[in-house]
Amino acid sequence: MFQEEKLKTVINEILAPFVAERALFIVDIKVSASSKIMVFVDGMENIRIEQCAEISRFLEAYLEENGLVGEKYTMEVSSPGMGSPLLVEQQYEKSINKPVEVLMDSGIKIEGTLLSKDENSITLKVEKKVKQKVVEEQEVNIPRLNIKSIIRPIKFS
Repeated sequence: MFQEEKLKTVINEILAPFVAERALFIVDIKVSASSKIMVFVDGMENIRIEQCAEISRFLEAYLEENGLVGEKYTMEVSSPGMGSPLLVEQQYEKSINKPVEVLMDSGIKIEGTLLSKDENSITLKVEKKVKQKVVEEQEVNIPRLNIKSIIRPIKFS
């Protein structure tokens, strides 16, 4: 487990400036004992497949050049994808004025539009509907301490 955490730290340190130069940010890095490396990257504009390929080539060259991986490993570089939880502040910023689904520690789900965020709380616009018609809108402030996860839901119209 220690080796995986150390490799994760090295990847973050080498990759953060590389992706920042491309107006991107690291969302998550996962390294498994079975030599699988997964890197999730995003940007305020959606990340393109060509950018994922460029990041993968850069990271692969660095890891192999410095002997940080064995001969057999797999690496995936992708966006976190719709329906993935928001993990970093840039994802919250990207989600302002967009629908989110908040799962509270208590198990309660709250759906609404993310209006704002700070380090302690988020504010949602929540609509109360009766027979598919909005009858009331209210702003709800939710302390981050009470939030288990936040996702951008996938909605099919």
